[in-house]
This record gives sequence, structure tokens and C-alpha cells, in this order.
Amino acid sequence: MEKRGIDISYHQGNIDFNALKGNVDFAMVRTSYGDFYEDPKYKEYINGLNSIGVPYGLYHFSYATTVTEAEKEADGFINIIKNYKPLYPVALDVESSSETENLRGDELVDIVDTFCSKVQSAGYYVVIYANLSYLNGKLNSNKLDEYDKWLAQWSAAPTYTKPFGMWQYSSSGDKPGISGNVDLDVAYKDYPNIIKTAGLNNSNNDSNPVEPPEPSKPETVNYVVKKGDTLSGIASRYGLSYQTLAEYNNISNPDKIYPNQIIKIPSNGITPDTYVVKKNDTLSGIAQKFGMNWKTLYENNKSVIGSNPDLIKPGQVLKL
Repeated sequence: MEKRGIDISYHQGNIDFNALKGNVDFAMVRTSYGDFYEDPKYKEYINGLNSIGVPYGLYHFSYATTVTEAEKEADGFINIIKNYKPLYPVALDVESSSETENLRGDELVDIVDTFCSKVQSAGYYVVIYANLSYLNGKLNSNKLDEYDKWLAQWSAAPTYTKPFGMWQYSSSGDKPGISGNVDLDVAYKDYPNIIKTAGLNNSNNDSNPVEPPEPSKPETVNYVVKKGDTLSGIASRYGLSYQTLAEYNNISNPDKIYPNQIIKIPSNGITPDTYVVKKNDTLSGIAQKFGMNWKTLYENNKSVIGSNPDLIKPGQVLKL
């Protein structure tokens, strides 16, 4: 029995869940990444999915380079997912980053096993998300065979030879209610039945704990200009372009701002859609900061960066 789904993080922006209704069977929602940053959209997405009756799973993007860091990430993840009853698995997203790419296979296996074991012991159905290369390479260990796999392989058919329960087959899907591309997935197991029967993922709790809604964020944040400030410098602090800031504040000449002037920063600048490259930045470092894969960041900005992802320049505005 196959079910068709998507996986989403704040990169999908504002989703029209009424338009999405009837077009997916399930969704995997990123809650967090690293140690420890929450995805700013996950609560909104979970509420949206609940409103249209679409079951979901939750996942954490790891940057752990030691067993100790894996334990801390697992604790943070458990602290989030305890508030929900996901009827699809909770997952550890394992990808190459500037921090983890130099780890030996045995080191990465221990890190992944530590995270998954701790989350599993807390009463959750855990799966490992990784691409085919990682599953056949660094993560190809009997130590991880007890955990279900969520295979990432963008191709016409999966070729992974070990058992797996979900397959992410595309990163360029198109779904009503979502602007831009979205990852597409297939689930081969009846996860809701498996999870409820085993009493996992808080499904046997009589109560239905849901975090109270967060206080609404102000539409703007006020920044008081200091001597020596430039509009581009202020914009860079909030991951915005100076053009965006100038337009938002009706500043006709971006080169003319003055001390004690109040610059309004749009609240979406706190969770930026763009990033202005600074001196000594690297693409992998920027990607890690925002919980992304550097290859995805490069593909989104190839027209700005050019043919060499190792050559980025201060002042370039990258789309996240």
C-alpha cells in the first residue's frame, strides 16, 4: 500500500493548506536542525496539516560530529516531539556538511546510532534519512539495520538493496498551495497502523498535548542607526538586501541615512529569505547556518554564483 507525500521546512514559505488538501497523503515536517535551532515554520505547518486531516511525521537535520553532540541533539528533538502525536515516523536527517563530511564511517555510525537509540528508547518510531551514497557507504553498517530507512534517491526507481520504508524520489515536485519546488516521497508501509498498534509516538496518551500558540510577532523590528552605519550593512545583519530595506522604509537614496534614524526591519527579516555574502564566507558555512545542504543552496543561486561554487563574493545576495 503506497502513500504519496511531501517533506517540508521553512524554505517552502507560506503554504495554502486548503489548496493542498486532497493532493497529499502525508507530510514530513522539519522541526529543527543542529544544536539546537527550531524551524520557524514547523508549528504553523503542523497546525495546517491537522486542519486538513493530513497525517505527518517529524524530522531533525543533524550537524553532530561527536556522540556527545548527538545526545544533545536527540534531547532537543525529544523535547519538541513530545508535544505531538505524529502518525508517521520521526526521522534523523543525515547529510554531508562542512562539519560532518570529514567524519569516518564508524564515527558517523556511532553518532547516528546514539541519536536514534535515544529517541527510540523515548517511545518513538525512528527512521534514518540519507541519500543512496551515504546508505551504501558511511552508513552501511549492521549496527544501523534495526532502524527503518528513508531513502533519498532522485531517480525513476530506487536501487537501494537493503529494506527501506520511504523513498524521496524528487526535489522538484509541484503541489497546489506551495510556491516553488517541494520534495516528493512515497511511503511503502502503513505507518499510522504500525505506530498506533505499537503505542509509539505518544499515540497511547489519552491527552492530546499541543503547545500553546506563540505570541504574534511584531510586523517590524526597529533599528536605530548608529554613526558609521550603512544601509547595506544593516540589511546584511538581518539577511536582507539593501534594496529590500530601502523599499520597505521609503528611502529614496540608500546612500543617505543618518544617526538616530529608525529603520524598520520586516519581521520576515528575522527568518531571512536571502543572505548577503560577507568576507570569508563559504557556501557550506552559509548552508550550515540555515540548516541547508550546500548543493541545494548552490543550485538555487547558480545564476548569481556562476560555475564555481567555491567562488562566492562579498555583497552577493543569495536566495535561501
